[in-house]
Amino acid sequence: MKSLPGKSVYNGHLPLGCTMCAKGAKMVLFVSGICDAKCFYCPLSEQKKMNDVMFADEMPLANMKDAIFEAKMIQATGTGITGGDPLKFYERTAEYIKILKEEFGDSHHIHLYTISGSKEAIETVAKAGLDEIRFHPPEEIWRVMDRSIFKDRIKWSRDMGMSVGIEVPSLPGRIEDTRALIDFSRKMDLDFINLNELEFSETNYENLLGKNYKIKNDVESGAKDSQKLAIDMVKENPDFTVHYCSASFKDGVQLKNRLKRRAKNVAKPYDIVTKDGTIIRGIIQGGPVEEMAEALLNIGIPKNEMQINKIKRRVEIAPWIVDDLKGKLDYEIYQIEEYPTWDAIEIERVKI
Repeated sequence: MKSLPGKSVYNGHLPLGCTMCAKGAKMVLFVSGICDAKCFYCPLSEQKKMNDVMFADEMPLANMKDAIFEAKMIQATGTGITGGDPLKFYERTAEYIKILKEEFGDSHHIHLYTISGSKEAIETVAKAGLDEIRFHPPEEIWRVMDRSIFKDRIKWSRDMGMSVGIEVPSLPGRIEDTRALIDFSRKMDLDFINLNELEFSETNYENLLGKNYKIKNDVESGAKDSQKLAIDMVKENPDFTVHYCSASFKDGVQLKNRLKRRAKNVAKPYDIVTKDGTIIRGIIQGGPVEEMAEALLNIGIPKNEMQINKIKRRVEIAPWIVDDLKGKLDYEIYQIEEYPTWDAIEIERVKI
């Protein structure tokens, strides 16, 4: 059994898609929130759930040009396509795969999560260039996978030359069901099975509580005993690739590494990038942006140490000079820390 940060563990060979995710090198392309399944544990936000919207990481998309921009911003070596169910709109999804392959080349690794898949849909996305497909069978059929349509879906995917795996949440109390799913995966000679830590979200917590699941502590979103079950499954299968991915690995490793990659391209020369990939900068606000910029120039702040942000109606400056501005301007002065993402969520603000 091999260990990863955040108590994630695996046997065998970590899927290539997961290896890239761990480095923060995979863009997440959310093609639609529409899905025919009604998984009780679905964590999607109200903004995405059952809405036909598109995102690349945190960025809402108007078109694939925006997705390409985001991929370049994080220096992506691959893309993970998710939803909703991407294969519900397989022609649209195939078009996106083609665009990404044309832009970044065949080495740009693309994997996709789905709960469905007709033969036509699977062949269409495979011909477009999909490298890896991850099936998400409904939890109520885990013990009867031998008699399910997923046997055919796996065969169709194999015939098209794709890497094939299964990815599901680790559901506390469902030991025998999970064992049956792993046994099926082994018999079908799948490349891997991923067990994700079950997480509480704003949209699924009532369903999880209704099934007597409990959150494991006050600081983590994972469900109690989800991790234990998954790690036990990894231990039981030393000769087959079972990968447990924890919530803390997703947040503390995957996300942090992606933020660092994006920060390199987002940060201005006068910004400070932290070890967590966040950005520290000074800001001036409370007046017309051109007027504030002129005031800064008048007190000797070099033009190359400031930038007007018209969207947020502020002037951004080097954080190490904000203390020197106290008492020299009739505007509000702050030092802030924010994410380097498209939405630039602010983490902390200190008034000077």
